[in-house]
Amino acid sequence: MKNINWKIVIMTSLVCLLPIVLGIIFYQKLPEQMPVHFNINNEADNYASKNFALFGIPLILTGVQIFCCIITDWKENKKTKRPRFITIIKWFVPILSIVVSTILIEIPLGSTVDVRKSVCLVIGIFFILTGNYLPKMSYEMAKEKFHPMPKDEKIYRKIVRMLGYTFVVSGIALLISILFAPIFTVAVIIVLVVAILIEGLYGWIKK
Repeated sequence: MKNINWKIVIMTSLVCLLPIVLGIIFYQKLPEQMPVHFNINNEADNYASKNFALFGIPLILTGVQIFCCIITDWKENKKTKRPRFITIIKWFVPILSIVVSTILIEIPLGSTVDVRKSVCLVIGIFFILTGNYLPKMSYEMAKEKFHPMPKDEKIYRKIVRMLGYTFVVSGIALLISILFAPIFTVAVIIVLVVAILIEGLYGWIKK
């Protein structure tokens, strides 16, 4: 446990829990059943109790965040420089917690926020940042984090470059899809999933 960056664990967990403050502030103004899921057309298609939406979701995301941070740091070598890619990953869930919880509160209060556009904006930026920094992760660091790994560093470099381009292009495409009909967002997601599966299969064959 000595390699775990507890400072980041605590900071990011507190950010995950921040939406609970909003939940307490607006508790009396919100309905007993709140929308917690929306279809591609920005229409609520699933509801949950107010307590779960306001307090349960942030607590679940906090648990996920703590688990991800511990797993990420578990086998880290302190002598190896921590890549920015890892830092980006550790801040994704906290930011998502704030965005999601804010949306869940705003909509019952009468806001016309577009869920698809808001989520695409966050994920698109995350993809661009991830794609930019992923290829910069050293082979030695990657061996500590991911299994199985290609035995040849050249193959590893080729795979992460492909993944880097895929994430950057997909992130830009997601941001552009905000300007068009929801079907464009669906198409981008499908292409992204197929591309990652193909690249993952290539990496498995070459490992």
